[in-house]
Amino acid sequence: MTVRPGLPRMAPMNANAGTTRRRLLFVFLLGMSATALPQTQPSGYTVEIVVFRNGGESAALDAGASRTSITGDDVAAASVASRRLGGSVARLNSNGLRVIGTAAWKQEPTAFRSRRGVSAARLGLSGITGKVILERGEKLHLGVDLVIEDGGKRYRLNELRQVKTDEINYFDHPAVGVLAIVTSN
Repeated sequence: MTVRPGLPRMAPMNANAGTTRRRLLFVFLLGMSATALPQTQPSGYTVEIVVFRNGGESAALDAGASRTSITGDDVAAASVASRRLGGSVARLNSNGLRVIGTAAWKQEPTAFRSRRGVSAARLGLSGITGKVILERGEKLHLGVDLVIEDGGKRYRLNELRQVKTDEINYFDHPAVGVLAIVTSN
């Protein structure tokens, strides 16, 4: 083999070099496609809520109105110790708002638009009926459909919204409110 001046000498190509290149290309393409794989959803979530009264009297249900029946205690939930909203409870109490109940539990989300939830009775929220809904479609949704009885009056809070994990959400009503946070397990 003659070598031209100024050009580096190349080693002869063998079968192992071609195999090595194909393997490297395969590993590279596999690494690139891993980011395109669908992200797995968490297996479950921890939900924490604080139900409070702000002292207002507006938007109470009529005294003669029939009792609202909110059904659907059909989601398995395991109670856990509240850990994320403790500071919020202290701030609510120090600002003249009265905390009516708190609850924390773990659950799997239900299918989007199923409206299945965990009952206030199962969560140990006395003076409150209804349910809390955690649904997952393309996005995560949290809803409250609660009737809060306080001071001889009843108030209904019924709202469903898209939520992000680890963010405190506020469900608003003129006389009552709910703070909620959802964290992935």
